[in-house]
Amino acid sequence: MASPTSTPEQEQIRRLITTWTEAVTAKDCDRIVADYADDILLYDAIPPYKTVGKAAIRKAWADCMPHFPEAFLVELRDLAVHAAGDVGVAHFLCHFKSLSGEHPCGMTWMRITEGYRRSQGRWQVIHSHVSVPFNPMNSQAWMIGDPDVVTLPDYGKCP
Repeated sequence: MASPTSTPEQEQIRRLITTWTEAVTAKDCDRIVADYADDILLYDAIPPYKTVGKAAIRKAWADCMPHFPEAFLVELRDLAVHAAGDVGVAHFLCHFKSLSGEHPCGMTWMRITEGYRRSQGRWQVIHSHVSVPFNPMNSQAWMIGDPDVVTLPDYGKCP
């Protein structure tokens, strides 16, 4: 994941993301939120639209984990990390891949953007935004099956 031109700050944020993916794969909710600020704000792809605070996000993950496959991988792609001073931003695509065949959790790639703040030498996630595109003609989620193939709804068929 490291880039030859990455700054130490960017590499520190990349390590947070790697730790997060390992924690999600292990279904370890405490580790998932370990690098979240206490007052983090999450705009998630699933209801509720807004979750505030590390404890609330931990509960949301704990409530979600029984619906994940027993074994799965977290795939990331198109990771970009920007950092200047004590502020950083990362954006990437994320996909859950079941190791035991098809599972609904792997139906789409999600778009994730995170904001980071460094305080007393420690980076923390202060904002996370997870989304999937939607078809504005019918308000249905627009699945990203293959990030290398751009697909669009038929906007010519308005209701």
